[in-house]
Amino acid sequence: MRREGAADNGESQPIIQRKKAMSPGPPPPSWKARDGLPARWQLAFISMVGFVFLYALRFNISQTIVAMTGNVSLHCHNRSIMVAAELDWDSEQSGYVQSSFFYGYALMALPGAWMAGRFGSKRVLAGSMLLNAILCLLTPVVSTIGVGYVIALRILQGMIQAPFYPCMHRMWGRWSPQAEVGMLASITYSGPYIGNIVSYFVGGILSERGFGAHAGVDYCGAQWPSVFYVFGAGALIWVVVWLFMAFDTPAQHPRISHCERTYIEKGLANECGDPENRPSEEPYALLDVLPFNFLLPESISSQCRVPWKDILKSLPVWALLINLLAYDYGMYTLMTEVPSYLKNAEKVDIQSSGIFSALPFGMMWLVTLIAGAFTRLPVVQANISITRQRKILTLIGCFIPAVFLVLAGYNKSSTTAIVYITVAGGISGCQMVGSGINQIDLSPRYADMLVGWTNMWGSVGGILAPTFVGQLVPHLTDHEEWKLVFFVTAGMFVLGGVIYGALGTAKRQTWGESKVAVQVAEDRITSLNHYAPDRPLLVESDTDGPETDRFAV
Repeated sequence: MRREGAADNGESQPIIQRKKAMSPGPPPPSWKARDGLPARWQLAFISMVGFVFLYALRFNISQTIVAMTGNVSLHCHNRSIMVAAELDWDSEQSGYVQSSFFYGYALMALPGAWMAGRFGSKRVLAGSMLLNAILCLLTPVVSTIGVGYVIALRILQGMIQAPFYPCMHRMWGRWSPQAEVGMLASITYSGPYIGNIVSYFVGGILSERGFGAHAGVDYCGAQWPSVFYVFGAGALIWVVVWLFMAFDTPAQHPRISHCERTYIEKGLANECGDPENRPSEEPYALLDVLPFNFLLPESISSQCRVPWKDILKSLPVWALLINLLAYDYGMYTLMTEVPSYLKNAEKVDIQSSGIFSALPFGMMWLVTLIAGAFTRLPVVQANISITRQRKILTLIGCFIPAVFLVLAGYNKSSTTAIVYITVAGGISGCQMVGSGINQIDLSPRYADMLVGWTNMWGSVGGILAPTFVGQLVPHLTDHEEWKLVFFVTAGMFVLGGVIYGALGTAKRQTWGESKVAVQVAEDRITSLNHYAPDRPLLVESDTDGPETDRFAV
C-alpha cells in the first residue's frame, strides 16, 4: 500500500490521508417541506419518545410509592374517600425499593455497552424496552407478594435498562457529525426530562383518579396500579414504531435520501480534516470520503479490542466520570425524593405533589433544547471551541443549581421551596449538552463503552441518593433534616463542576482509534482498490499525533 511520500514521485494523490487540522465539515443539505423530515431528525424525535417511556418506567414508582404506602384522599364517583395504605413499607424499605434499580443498572452497564456493539443498537434498544414494559405491567401484582420481590423486580429492570444510553451514544456516533451532535443529542436526551414530567404529572393524577385496580381491589379503592398499566402499554407501542423507523447506520436506512446520507457520511469522514481538503460538493463515490472506521463492517468493527488500559489512564475520562457521578447523585435526589419532601414536609396533596414535582423536569427539557440550539449558533461555532462549549454548559448546569438548592434549604414556605427546586433542576439541563455527551467527543468509536463505564459509576449516585436520604431523614416532616439533604446535594453539584471545569476536554483522544481496526481497515482498503484504480487508497496508521489526530479526506 502506497504511503504519503509516494505523491512526490508524480503518482496520483491518495484519497485518504492523515491530517492534523480541525475542519467544520460540509454544510447540511438544504431542506424543503416536501422532502419530509430528514432521517437523522426522525431518529432524534423517535429516540426522544423512547427516553420518555424509559424514564417513565424507571421513575414512575417515585411518585406512585406515596400512594402505595400512605393514606390517600381519592376522588371517586364525584365524592372524596380516604383509602388506607395498601403496602406496609417504612421509609427505609421505600428507599431500598427506589435505589435497587441502580444496583442492577451498575451491574450491567459495561455488558450492556458490549451488547450494543455485538448485536446492534436498534435490536438491543427494542429488546430492552420490551422487557422493561413487561416488568412494569407485572409490578402491581408483584407488590402484593412482598417488598423483597419488588426489589428483585427493580434490580432486573435496572439490568435491562443499562444498554439504553450506550446504544444511543453509539447510534449518534454514526448518525451525526460533531458539529450537529449537540443539537440532535439535545433532542434525544430531553426525553428523560419529559419522561419525568409525564411520570410525576400523570402518575399523580392516575394515583387519585386512575382505573383498573388489580384483582381483589375495589374500583374506588387503590388506583395506583393504573400508573404501571398505562406506561407499560405505551412502551410496547413505542417498540413497534422503533423497529419500523430506526436503523443502526444511514447506510442501512431504506428511506433516507441520497443527499442526506452523503452529508452525514461526508461530515463524519471530514470532521477532523483540513478545510481545504474537503471533498467538492459535486457527486462523489462513497468510497472516496470514508475513513477506515466506516469501511469496517459492523461485525468486524465490534471485534476491535477496547483500549481499557489507555482509557483507565485518561485524565479526561476520570474527570467526566467524577462529574457524572456527582451530577447523577444530585439529579436522582431530585427525581426520587422531591415527591416525598413535598407531601410530608410541605403538606402538599398527592396530585399537586405530582404536578409540582414535574415542574423542574419541564424546565430541564426547555433548557436542554435551548442549550443544544446555542451550540449550533454560527457565532458560537466560529469563536468557541467544542471543549469550551462543553465546559461552559457544564459549569452553568452545576453551579447555578447548587445556589438554588442552598436557598431551598432556607425556604420559609412551600411556594418558595417549589420555585427554588424548579430553577435548580431546570438549569441543570445545561449539563446534558455539556459533559453529558462528552463520550462521543472523546472517542466516537468507543462511545458506547465509555458510556457504559461512566454510567456504571454514575449509577452509584442513584444507589446512594435514596438510601442516604432514607437514613438522613427518618422523620419525613422535619425541615432541618431536609435542609441537610439540600446542602449535600448542592455540594455534589459543585464538586462535579469543579473537576470537569479543571480537567475535562472535548478533544479526540489518541486511544480513540483502535490499532487493530487500522490494520483490518488497511487490509480491507487494499481489497477495495479496484473501485478507484487511478486513485489508490491510503491509511497512515501511526497514532503519535495530537489528540485531534484522525482520518480526513
